Amino acid sequence: MAALETVLKIVGEWQPDSLPTELRYRDSLTALIRERLKDAKVETEYRHSGTTIDIYVKQQGFLVASEVFVELKRNLLQKAQLDRLVGQLHGLQPNRNKIVVVLCGETNPALVTRFKELFPSAFAEVIWDERMMTLVVKPDTAKAARSGA
Repeated sequence: MAALETVLKIVGEWQPDSLPTELRYRDSLTALIRERLKDAKVETEYRHSGTTIDIYVKQQGFLVASEVFVELKRNLLQKAQLDRLVGQLHGLQPNRNKIVVVLCGETNPALVTRFKELFPSAFAEVIWDERMMTLVVKPDTAKAARSGA
């Protein structure tokens, strides 16, 4: 299984509590990835092409290694935050590198829609039915519990 598929599975299973900072979310997800992928290289604050990515995962495959960048954002509520995220992702060359964007906490649905509009080719299916970029929204579990969702 390629790093992207494995990381997506782990992110899908990850159920973080409502945490006070983005750093805590990052550390929680990193710990789970390390626990599940004992033989993979997992680094935080990974420098790549002039930008820093939250989590880098490199997993050895049968013939070659595969890698995925994970960018995590907490409480994406303002356009300025979206603009910063977009700038970071452009530096990662989303048409050449596999990227998982994880939005935690409160998220403005209009900004999620705008994000997808800005990267339409990155979300398109490519050869072998594998996406180059994937967006995962993890809602604030405490808020969802209070609202009865």
